[in-house]
Amino acid sequence: MKLRGRFTLTLALAALVPISVAAVVTREVIASSYRSDYEDNRRIAEASVHREVARLSSQVSEASSSLADDHYPFVGVLLGELAKGTLRDGRVLKGLREQGGQVMRGLSMHVLTVTGPDDVVLITPHYRDATDDVNAQVRQRAIKTGGAPYFVNDQVRVGPTVETVLVAQSAHLARKDGYTVALWAGRKVTADLLDTVRRPGVDARVVDPTGRTILPPVGKDWASLTKDPPLRIGLPGPDGVDVALIEVAVSDRNLDQVLRKLTLTSAGLALGALGAVVLIGLLVARRTARDLDRLVEGSLAAARGDLDHRVPVRSKDEIGAVANAFNFMMEDLRASKERLVIAERIAAWQEIARRLAHEIKNPLTPIQMAMDTLRKTWKKQHPDFSEILEESTTTVLQEADRLKHIVSEFSDFARMPKPEFGRIDLNDVIRSAVGLYTGAAPVEMKLADTLPELDADKNQVNQVVLNLVENARDAISKREGGQIMVSTKLGEAGDRARLVVEDNGPGVPGELKDKVFAPYFTTKHAKGGTGLGLAIVHRIVSDHGGRIIVTDAKGGGARFTIELPLRNGAALLASRI
Repeated sequence: MKLRGRFTLTLALAALVPISVAAVVTREVIASSYRSDYEDNRRIAEASVHREVARLSSQVSEASSSLADDHYPFVGVLLGELAKGTLRDGRVLKGLREQGGQVMRGLSMHVLTVTGPDDVVLITPHYRDATDDVNAQVRQRAIKTGGAPYFVNDQVRVGPTVETVLVAQSAHLARKDGYTVALWAGRKVTADLLDTVRRPGVDARVVDPTGRTILPPVGKDWASLTKDPPLRIGLPGPDGVDVALIEVAVSDRNLDQVLRKLTLTSAGLALGALGAVVLIGLLVARRTARDLDRLVEGSLAAARGDLDHRVPVRSKDEIGAVANAFNFMMEDLRASKERLVIAERIAAWQEIARRLAHEIKNPLTPIQMAMDTLRKTWKKQHPDFSEILEESTTTVLQEADRLKHIVSEFSDFARMPKPEFGRIDLNDVIRSAVGLYTGAAPVEMKLADTLPELDADKNQVNQVVLNLVENARDAISKREGGQIMVSTKLGEAGDRARLVVEDNGPGVPGELKDKVFAPYFTTKHAKGGTGLGLAIVHRIVSDHGGRIIVTDAKGGGARFTIELPLRNGAALLASRI
């Protein structure tokens, strides 16, 4: 992945973490707030139900207790008539029964039952059908509960029909002059009890222990109001067992839906923020990468030897400082190169002059000796002067030819032209050069099938191949079974062609490997070698922007490997040889 992509990805990940954390924290804070409000509403609703139940129970208990007081006119008269023995008088009992309905309504009760001796129902205005029945429960409940309120299902006549309704009730015993009556009074549990609890988002209903609805909720969405179980407040009967339950449902305000929307919103905002960060990162990375690309171009130019290349400085940040430093380095390198070129040129000419003087001195010595011998024999009028003359002139001519060859080689090396680049097929050049050795040297070729064309000077590349094959032929000349192999292939980087010439001769000693490409270095003095062949090869390869090295072949011998760029001016940044 390129720097631009890594920078953008890193910036995106760095931004995604706080954005995600912020989204999660925000969601949790809002969810916690919603949940806290929800729990508070449930507690408030539960407390409100308990308060209303207590208020209803208190009202019923107070009404029943006041009614059971012997100073209460109605009960006082009832007990007085009972003491006088006149209670069974038809007119008296009828009047009390008619008065019982007024008393019940005056106390805002819906249920009133009074039993006398033997638990006979004397007065029951809410359900007259039970008059004169025996009902021991009135007295038993009064004794058992001690006047404490409770809830029961009781029958009440409403017009022509009798209904069983839930009643908050309280039972008492009324005594006077040794006479006792039992009574209970109660008030129906109506929607008024639930209305004080109901409000937007809160609904309530009353059900019996089996789940049958006694008082329905107001809303129709009871089941979907909340996913949590409703609050349940029991309404205990006289024996302490709940005869009914008040269920309160507090809306969670669709918390799951809210959280889902909040999650989607947070995700959308996070993606939006991430997109903005990525866009900004791309813009910054693009600018940074553009400046770095210019630095890379400058580095490639430096690798090609173009020391006049300069990187434009577009900012005053660290990259601008690097660009300034690079330009300063290029300027310094150019100055250093100029000084080095001058020094190398002087050193090269000094070395060439030394070697040339040495090479010229070698043939001059036999010429001088031949001429000196010829002169002495002439003065002595030696009888074999003609033979000595023939030998001496032959020696002079041979050494003169040698001098001519040395001067010609030096002239060719000094006048070597710059390569004229064109598209060539390296395999075709090799076939043409090696073809000259058919029958003269054991040369094999192993050429790549799909080697692309490259930019090169065809004649100079041909000269390289000829020089290397000629050197290899000299190396195997005294070896039985000598063999030369010329091969090509595409370099691993895909930007270069590789040429290899190897033999199974004696090879190049390790201490000489660094000297074989130096001008006038040769190990073939006896054969008249000038030491310019490999120097010319090295110069041609260098002028083509390539590389050449000499190593040991696998089976012994020398192996010369050359890499040439497929395109003129393309730097081989990393050698594969």
